[in-house]
Amino acid sequence: MEVVEAMAPYWHQVPWNAHSAHAGGASADQAVSRSRASIAELIGATPAELIFTSGATEANNIAILGLAAAGRRALPERNRILTSTIEHKCVLEAARYLGGCGFRHEMVPVDADGIIDTDRLEAMLSPDVLLVAVMAANNEVGTIQPIKEIVQMTHEVGALCHVDAAQAVGRIAFDVLDLDCDTASLSAHKMYGPNGVGALYISASTPIRPEPLFFGGGQEQGLRPGTLPVALIVGFGRAAELAQDNIAHAPRLADLADEFLSCLARRGVTFYLNGHREKRLPGSLNFRVAGVEAETVIGQLGNSLHLSTGSACQSGELQGSYVLRALGLGDQDVAASFRVCFGREHTLEDARRAAELLADAFQPCETAAGRVVQQRGETHGGVYIG
Repeated sequence: MEVVEAMAPYWHQVPWNAHSAHAGGASADQAVSRSRASIAELIGATPAELIFTSGATEANNIAILGLAAAGRRALPERNRILTSTIEHKCVLEAARYLGGCGFRHEMVPVDADGIIDTDRLEAMLSPDVLLVAVMAANNEVGTIQPIKEIVQMTHEVGALCHVDAAQAVGRIAFDVLDLDCDTASLSAHKMYGPNGVGALYISASTPIRPEPLFFGGGQEQGLRPGTLPVALIVGFGRAAELAQDNIAHAPRLADLADEFLSCLARRGVTFYLNGHREKRLPGSLNFRVAGVEAETVIGQLGNSLHLSTGSACQSGELQGSYVLRALGLGDQDVAASFRVCFGREHTLEDARRAAELLADAFQPCETAAGRVVQQRGETHGGVYIG
């Protein structure tokens, strides 16, 4: 509610273009500046290091494609792009595109818990690597990556490191100065802000900056032209101001997830957790129940309980989650997997009720899983290095 209230005046009372020279424009520009400062403070950056975007997808594309363009000019000997196998599709697809433009995209494997194999990454790093792109926390299984270690390894060979921090910022502590990353993407709606706005952090100390991907009036330091959505940015700033309270809720969210799993166990449901037990986003769960078909169960629940089988960005894809496959799961396990996320508004009673509803739904839906999920090698154009 606080976010909506903060945004409201900028839809009606102050509907000005922040780039206009008149008094209304100056008022809108001041609101944008305040929000930029609030978001920067949340991640330990300076306001000048933040570029507003339409979301993390755009921020990831500007970082990866823009750094590749800059690197082609400044560091032509570096032509390799490394990502993990479980990155968000926008990262994998941007890297895949570069694979057809003279770069080589290679993917670093993860272990059964979804944690990047840092030994393998270290072996793959060399002076011809331009960029390593990794997510701070996975959007499907919630696994938190050892970002500080990865950044340090990357910098030791002179490469750049981009962090997709959309899932992490506002949910767990994330300090760009401590992590020393070159760029990082943020998304407002992942921290209870509005949809349609995000940001790209570009370190003032990074050796090269992304080149622009498109052109216009030169807004946002020439990297993201176009009129700024003032109301959305104000909502983003207010969400950032409230985010420390969200982070303080982390232990409670972890308790909700534990209670949910405990209730399932008490109902006799045997489940297996996908992802790391401890190194995961608080309140985030991905688990499988042998002998059920998750899509059937979710369909039976209707509006009584909102679950998913994977990322919203790949819903409806018959091959199933490439993230779960990267963890080593086969057809039946992928088809039997559920994704659950608890938020700050949920209570212990909500967790118990959700477990009861899910346990009840399992009984009429126990059937062989994986019938509609076809095995498919998912590489997104990269070279899998096992």
